[in-house]
Parts: sequence; structure tokens; C-alpha cells
Amino acid sequence: MDREELREKILTSKNMPGLLLWLAMPLVVSGSLDSIYSVIDTFWLSLLGKEALATPNVSWPYTSILFAVGLAIAGASSGIAGQYIGDKNYKEASRTMGIALGILLLFGVPASILFALSANKYLVLANVPEEVRVLARVYIVIIAASIPLIYVFLVFNFALGAVGDTRTPMKISIATTLINAALDPVLIFLAGWGVAGAALATAIARGSASLYAIHSFRTGRHGVKIELADLKPDVSRLKLIGKVALPIVFQRVGVTLGFTSMVPIISGLGTPVLAAYAIGQVVLHIDHVIAFPLIRATSIVVAQSLGAEKIDRARKAAFSGIAMIVAAVGIFIAVLLAIRNLFVDIFTDDPVVAQIAKDMLLIFGPSVLGFNLLMLSDSIGRASGHTLFVSLAGLTRLWLLRIPLSWFLAYKLGYNDTGLWAGMAISNYVSGIIGLAWILRGSWCKPVIK
Repeated sequence: MDREELREKILTSKNMPGLLLWLAMPLVVSGSLDSIYSVIDTFWLSLLGKEALATPNVSWPYTSILFAVGLAIAGASSGIAGQYIGDKNYKEASRTMGIALGILLLFGVPASILFALSANKYLVLANVPEEVRVLARVYIVIIAASIPLIYVFLVFNFALGAVGDTRTPMKISIATTLINAALDPVLIFLAGWGVAGAALATAIARGSASLYAIHSFRTGRHGVKIELADLKPDVSRLKLIGKVALPIVFQRVGVTLGFTSMVPIISGLGTPVLAAYAIGQVVLHIDHVIAFPLIRATSIVVAQSLGAEKIDRARKAAFSGIAMIVAAVGIFIAVLLAIRNLFVDIFTDDPVVAQIAKDMLLIFGPSVLGFNLLMLSDSIGRASGHTLFVSLAGLTRLWLLRIPLSWFLAYKLGYNDTGLWAGMAISNYVSGIIGLAWILRGSWCKPVIK
């Protein structure tokens, strides 16, 4: 379908759940491949020992500061572009995404250098064990260096999402996952590069996707054409992007710093807890395959509906998204709890690590429903351009709930890892209720491009 046909389908289809599933299914495929790859990557690293297994999870909070900025600006710009597409103003939609790309490249190049140079300082401050720190430093340097190229693909992904094309990013995701999966054992074991090989495989795969994105933007073959002149912002557009994006930037960076602050809380409980946390995160992230595609699909319909001034349709999409996410994630949680022992035993034969991971899934696992409802409110905020409240809710989850509760229950009350998982769970439940209430209130039902 071209962009006109996609717009017509998104704005006129009478079967809203069917439309959301149609938009979401390619994202489910992409997410499934990403999750499968994460499982494979975790398996390869587990063969190198628990120190290597813990490396991505202690590295992620730091490098995710850079990802956070990219996701915030690309995501906010996508919501604005989607509203322009709903208004049939395709040139302004492309221009908006071009400005987003220019901003991210201007920020990303110096930022990636700074983060690579300061990796060791972060690991020391985060109280990461010495045996893990040596490996994590190399991992962070390689991932940070690839950030500018990753930004290009982020903008591409969100730009096509604004149009309603979720199938092209799926095809690119399949290709990059295959590249990554093929390179992993070669670089980790045959080349003997270990953790550095895993990071390099990821960087090469993402870089390949970015090269295709550049080609697509130059030709406009997928409905979004970006010229070099589009990378330079004009004052009025910069103000609009800034109004929508800045709360999300602060939220994303604040949340990421919150996760960075969680690292010493987790690390302080010992390497077995770190390893168990890594296993639990891989298993729990499988729910992203189910929920995140529905969240993205909902935001696509909301943005275009608001741009076309179809307010009731935007509300209908939001309410359908809530119902479908609750049902899908509820089923996931039930299955997860039933077979959690099987999942954990795949990744470790250490009985201490295994038991801690199983406890994590039991205590923290069900709370992912609250997290996904918060993410839905966050996505609707980006799509509508009303981002301040949901950004504050995201910060509350980490800084006012998760960090103090996890520390208090784990250390002050002496519940150790059980207290850690409980504090994390409570933060998800409370913030999920806040996000759901905001969606139902409906104060977001106004376009920002008019």
C-alpha cells in the first residue's frame, strides 16, 4: 500500500480491533525476532560465565541514556508527523522527521564519544563487581560508538510508523536479526572476542539497517523523503517539536538515570542476584512482543485520527488498545508463572541463581501489566502531542517509587532480593493505575498541529 491507501485504511476501517491487529502483527514478528535474538545472545554469553551474562544488564542503563534521547525525539516527532498525515500534509510530515534526524545527529556524534570515554567511571560509581566491570567497559565503548547510526534507523522506524507502514521495518528487522545471529558465534567464539564480539555483532547489524534507511530517505520510496535541507530546523517547527519532545526527553533520560541508580542497589546484593536479574529481564521482555506492537498500533491510529479531526475515532482506538493489552498481557503472565522454572533452567545450572530468578518472576512478573498500561498512556501522549503528564508519571515510577522502595525493602528491612523484586513490582502497579486514569480522562484528545 502507498501512503494514501494506508491513511484511508487507518481512518475508515470499521473494525478497530482488527485494524490494530493488522498494524501490530508485523511489529509482533519484529519483536519476536528481537526477543529470540536476546535469548540466543544471553545463551551464548552464559557459556562464557556469569560475569559475561551480567555484562549487558549493567551496561544497558548507561548506554540507554543515549537511546532515551533518540526514542524521545523520534517518537515525539512521529506523533506530529502522524497528525500531519491525518491532515493529508505529507510534505510537512517528511519535514518534521527530517528535523528530528538533524537534531539527533547533531547530538549523537559528540555524545557517543563522551559516553565511550567515560564508561569506566560509570561502572565504578555503579559499584559493578570488578570481574564484570572489565567486560562491561569494552561492551559500552562499542555500543556507544554505534549510536549515530542507530539514530538514523530509529527515525526511519518512527517515520514509517507515522505513515502506517509497519511491514517495511519488519523486513529490515528480519534482516538485521539474521545478521546479528550469524555474527554472534563467529565473533564471540571463533574470533575469540567474547563479550566484545557480541557488542560488535549488534553494532554491525544495526549499522546495516541504518544504511538502508538513508537510501530510503533519499529516494522517498516508502512515503517519507528527506533532503539535506530538511535536517535544518526552522523556528516554528523546532518550537512544536520541542514542546512535545522535551518532556519525553527529560522523562526518558530521568528514567534511564533511575535505572542507572538501580544498578548499585542490585549489584550490592551480589553477582548471583545480578545474573538472576539478567535472566529475569530476558524472560519478562518477551511480553514486549505482545504489548508493544499493540501500543505502537494504537498510537498510529490516534495520531492520524487527531490530525484528521476524528476525535471519537482516536478515543475508540485508545479504549480498544486498553482492552486488547489487558487481555494479551494477562494471558502472558498466566503462562509465564506456569512454566517459569523451565525458562530459568535453560539459562543456568547454578541453583542459587536459578532460585533467585524464579522468585523474581513470581513476585515481579505480574506487575508487567501495570508497566504496559503506563507505556500505552506514554504512547498516546506522544501521538497526541500532550506529553507533560505522562512524562511526570514515568519519572514517578522510578524516582518516587521503585528506587526508594527497592532500597528500603532490600536493605533497610533486610528482605534482600525478595524486597528488591517487591519494590519494583509496586512501582509498576501504581504507575499503571495512574496511566490508565489519564487515558480514560481524555484530556489528550486535541491535535497540536492545528
